[in-house]
Amino acid sequence: MEELGPGVHPMWRIIEDTNYTKSTVHRILTAGVRADAFVHPRQGHYGLARGRLSNPAERLTDSAVTDDGVLYRELALLQRQTAQVVLVFTAVLVGGTNSRLCLHSNMAKRADFQAALARCTPQVRDRLTMAPLPADAAGLVIQAYLDDVPGSSYTREIRAEGHALTPAPVPGWEMLAAPLFRGRTVTGALALLGLPQQVQRHRHSYVPSLMQTAARMSRRSEGAAAMLPTAAA
Repeated sequence: MEELGPGVHPMWRIIEDTNYTKSTVHRILTAGVRADAFVHPRQGHYGLARGRLSNPAERLTDSAVTDDGVLYRELALLQRQTAQVVLVFTAVLVGGTNSRLCLHSNMAKRADFQAALARCTPQVRDRLTMAPLPADAAGLVIQAYLDDVPGSSYTREIRAEGHALTPAPVPGWEMLAAPLFRGRTVTGALALLGLPQQVQRHRHSYVPSLMQTAARMSRRSEGAAAMLPTAAA
């Protein structure tokens, strides 16, 4: 958006300047409008909000996952390996409020999760789609790699282990997440959602599958560097 310059721009032009599909661009733009980083004065047109995103540190990050059939197959493979719900999040760093935005999900035949989601309030479903980084595992693994030097002991633990586990926004479910990178820059997170007893019982196999998939996806994102020694094991 900064490269396109001041004023508002048609969505087709924004899509033309990215490698993403219309649906992915729309999700990221919508997140920016909610965060008051973008303006949406009329249908199909977006622009930078005046005075926002002037600091490179506040820019919207690159998408965690490009619209690539190979990457979607990776997500489907992870879902089959674990039989859990798979989610991909991108980091949204705008206006001083760092968030994570869900770009893609693979629920397969997890009718129990779909039923749990249907019982949730709209506010809970919104939190699954977009939430501040400290809200859950997906955001925490992104947050852990935003700074060169981790601050808290919990952040250092996440970086040492390469993943995080917290309750999910959907009540009664847990989220296990690993970071996604473009080069050495964290851009998002790959997450598994499962029932607590399933996650605890199979965590020893879920974690390697999750981290190996995240590492492959990261390497595919413009020749990303290796993530962590534990992720490549």
